[in-house]
Amino acid sequence: MIVIVLGMHRSGTSTIAGILHLNNILMGTYQNFWPRPLMQNPKGFYENYDFRKINDTILKKHNYDVKSYNSNIPMVNLNESLTLKMIKLLKKYSKKYSSWGWKDPRTCLTIFKWYEVMKSLGLKDQLKIVYVSRNASSVARSLNKRNNLEIGKGLALWAEYSKRALDFCEVINVPVFYCSFEHLLKSPEKACSPLFKFLNKEIDINVLNSFVDKKISKNSMGTNFNLPKSISKLENRINDLVSK
Repeated sequence: MIVIVLGMHRSGTSTIAGILHLNNILMGTYQNFWPRPLMQNPKGFYENYDFRKINDTILKKHNYDVKSYNSNIPMVNLNESLTLKMIKLLKKYSKKYSSWGWKDPRTCLTIFKWYEVMKSLGLKDQLKIVYVSRNASSVARSLNKRNNLEIGKGLALWAEYSKRALDFCEVINVPVFYCSFEHLLKSPEKACSPLFKFLNKEIDINVLNSFVDKKISKNSMGTNFNLPKSISKLENRINDLVSK
C-alpha cells in the first residue's frame, strides 16, 4: 500500500503524516525527514525530502518557486530525466516497504505526474489518497503569522492548491479518504478511526492521543474572513466531501 497525503501548506498534513508514520505506515526516515521540527511544527513535518526535492525540481523547471507564494502556478510536465528519477525513487520504496507513503504539500501541484509514473510501473492499484482539509481562513491566518503573507494572497494560494488536489481526487479512479484538520483536533479518535479502517490498519489510540496537540491550531481561532465567492464555493465543495 502506498499512501499519499494531499493538502495545502498549514492544513494539518504534518499531523496526519506523523500519525500514519507512528502507526507503521512509513512516511520516510530520520535521515530524509526535512525540515527538522521547528517552532511552528514542534512535533515534526514528517516530510520526505527525497520526494520534496523532485517536486521542487519539477516546479522550478516551469519557473515556479514555491516560496514565492504566487498563486499563479503553471501546469507541469515531465522530461526524461525527471521521469527516471521518479521511477527510481518509487521502485526503491516499493521494493523495501509494504506500507509506505509520503507527504509534501507541493504534491498537490504534481500529483497527476506522480500518478502517471506509478501507473507505468503497475503501482496504481496500491495507491490510496488521504486528503487533508483546513478552513481557508485558518490557513490564510496561519500563513500571515508564519510568513507575513497578505490574507488575500494566502486565500488565493489555498484555493489553487486545493483545486489542483481535488481535481485529481475526483477525476482519477483511486480510493480517497477526505478528512478535516478541525475534526482531528476536536476528536482525534473519532476522526482517525474511519481513516485507519479505510487503510485497513490497526491504530494505537495511546500514540494518537499523545501525538495530537490541540494547541498547534491556535490560528483556527477567530472569525472567518469574508471569502470571495469562488473560494467559498470551493470550501463548501470540500466540506461536503469530508462530511460523507
